[in-house]
Amino acid sequence: MNELQRQRYLSALGIDTFVPRLVLPCAPPSVPCELPQAAVPAAAGPAVMEAVRQPAPTATATASGASGADTVGQVLRDMGVAKPTAVRKEPLKAAVPKQRKVLETIHLHLWRPADDLIVVDHYHPGDALPTHTLLSNMLRLLWPNDVRIDAGEAIRCPISDKVASLYTREDMQVELQAWLSEELQKTPKAQVWLLGGEAAKYLVRPSTVNTKQPSDDKSRAASPELTGVEPEQLHFKRLPLAVEPSAAADALVLPSLTDMLNAPELKNKLWRAVHSNG
Repeated sequence: MNELQRQRYLSALGIDTFVPRLVLPCAPPSVPCELPQAAVPAAAGPAVMEAVRQPAPTATATASGASGADTVGQVLRDMGVAKPTAVRKEPLKAAVPKQRKVLETIHLHLWRPADDLIVVDHYHPGDALPTHTLLSNMLRLLWPNDVRIDAGEAIRCPISDKVASLYTREDMQVELQAWLSEELQKTPKAQVWLLGGEAAKYLVRPSTVNTKQPSDDKSRAASPELTGVEPEQLHFKRLPLAVEPSAAADALVLPSLTDMLNAPELKNKLWRAVHSNG
């Protein structure tokens, strides 16, 4: 609003429109001036004078308000301000991620009973089975050289239950294959016994798995991915390891020590597999 209209509003409300900040000595006091009245034609009667003093009708004010709103809207459009969108009344359908299936933790035990042999066994902690004694007796009968069975090395993947839900099958494959590759570099010419078909699914090359029984010429045939292969189908076979470098050693996949303790008849097949793939 302009200054004259503002002063008229303040005067109607009884508010002083001017207050001096400093009164000079010997100066006359300030007196507010009278506001000028709106010019009214001389021919206008008392009704016109009263209409000037009264506020505008409501309809006129509404029309003025609508016109002002249209003007503001036009200014906003010229400035490139978008019109606010309507508020959604229904709840948003947020995409909730699917809960990932937690894979089974793989526990492996590694021994170096001889300079030319590495044994990796898949076990379940807490079983309290004499797997150490079974391995010692097996090697004394099957391995020609002197063997020494120590405490070995234990590894688990994932390394902690807190991060197990973040692991995918590919993550576990990469981690286990990197670990075994590092162990093979210490003795690159050693033979590898991989005990446990479930662990073998993470460590052997899936494109070279032969689901048939091994033959004397150790031939290999192509097969589909290992995700649909049962662990028992990998037992008693010599398969290439999926480790770096590419010319990595093969591994003789056998039942785990726990499986052989629970099913002693597997020891007969173990004897034949070791001698035919030795």
